[in-house]
Amino acid sequence: MTGLAEFEKNSIERASAEILDEYGYGITALDLLKEIGIISGNAGLGAFLIGGFPRDIIIYILKSNPETSSKFKSSRVFESNSRFLDLDIAVRGSAEKLACLIKENKNLNFKLNYLKIHKRFGTASLEFLVNGIPLKLDLASLRTEFYKKPGMLPEVNTASAGLKDDIRRRDFTVNTVSFSIDSKDFLKIYDYSSGIGDILNKKIRVMHALSFIDDPTRMFRAVRFEKRLGFRIDGGTLKLMKTALDKNILDGISGKRITAELYLMLKEKKPEIYFERLDKLNILGSIYGKLKFGKKNKIVFKKISAYFNEQDKVNKLRKVCKGLDVNTFYTAEIFYGLDGGELNKAVERLNMGRKIEKTLKTIYSDMKKINNLKANNAGIYDKLNKIDAKSILFYLFEDCGRDKADFSFRRIIVRYLNKIIFIKPYLNGHDIKSMGICEGPLCGKILNEIRLLKIEGGLKSRKDELAYIKNNYFKN
Repeated sequence: MTGLAEFEKNSIERASAEILDEYGYGITALDLLKEIGIISGNAGLGAFLIGGFPRDIIIYILKSNPETSSKFKSSRVFESNSRFLDLDIAVRGSAEKLACLIKENKNLNFKLNYLKIHKRFGTASLEFLVNGIPLKLDLASLRTEFYKKPGMLPEVNTASAGLKDDIRRRDFTVNTVSFSIDSKDFLKIYDYSSGIGDILNKKIRVMHALSFIDDPTRMFRAVRFEKRLGFRIDGGTLKLMKTALDKNILDGISGKRITAELYLMLKEKKPEIYFERLDKLNILGSIYGKLKFGKKNKIVFKKISAYFNEQDKVNKLRKVCKGLDVNTFYTAEIFYGLDGGELNKAVERLNMGRKIEKTLKTIYSDMKKINNLKANNAGIYDKLNKIDAKSILFYLFEDCGRDKADFSFRRIIVRYLNKIIFIKPYLNGHDIKSMGICEGPLCGKILNEIRLLKIEGGLKSRKDELAYIKNNYFKN
């Protein structure tokens, strides 16, 4: 074990308490873990916090230490979009047994919201209510794993596996550090793979040479941890990654699994740096040969992120634009520039479905329509009203024109999205029909005329709209 002297039990407990308090659980969440440790010990089992929580607690301590804070300044920990914590607990013995004992324990002073046992995988999921906030615990029996074929789910063996056996099957050394929650050594650190040393050296390193062969999606996780934590992928790990890519290892991974990994990256802050890294490592190109991510993509990603960070503006536009989702725009940017046939193949490879394919094709087709309006923008607001607002917004993200005409046209588009799109007549179709106009298409025509006149400032009130209809459609 390396680096353990740097972290005393008291500092681990203090940091854990601070984080749990920040999430609103308070110190009582530690009491819950202690009680589970007691139940585990009484049953002759063992329980260990493992994975992200111990890793991030150690980084949190390093960020808080004046001697190491500057080195770990860029490391982002406990900044998830989720307001709840999800803790992984490795169980020596049966996770199912421990879960059932927890449920049956009458002295446990915490409300158990639900319990779900997965016998096939030797796991169990529990959710407690701590200070009124959900706290999820994922229990897994210590195990060994064997991959029959690259990319397939492994065969699991939980019989007599110890903590050392279990960590060998994990993805990266930084994720193998564990804290015991047994009463006899509560929050004692166990590190059998130099995980703390690699955290101190800010290094992402795989556990063994076949890691990317066994599970190629670890490539995506390597990039995700590298960028989120401000670490660097170890040189040896990069060589193993390249070897796996040269063997076209991603070809055996389903589109759904790859898309799930890409969407996790899109949830991160500054997703552009993740995709830039995927491109540099040739992971994007290995997914589908035509996929690239360059400087222009990075600029557009930043625009998309900045816009969707303005929640008031986004929520307002959602009232008139269905399906306004940030991932739609990121995806549109990733595929932008692919011709129809290549787009079909890329979407099919990633198994994104016909709905997203249709949305992307609509956006790209509308982009051409919008661009054509530059030359003749007479009646432009009426023309823009016939184009999906998502397409118009994507045009703004994508537009990088610099001449006077571009700026002038951009102002028109911005005004439309910020103001014009929300201008609606006071009257509706029912009001017009009640006046004796029963033809559907005519009602629509009248409402559009009223809307355009309102945009121009010609109609100010409901009374004005009624007068317009009477004067133009009831002259006799």
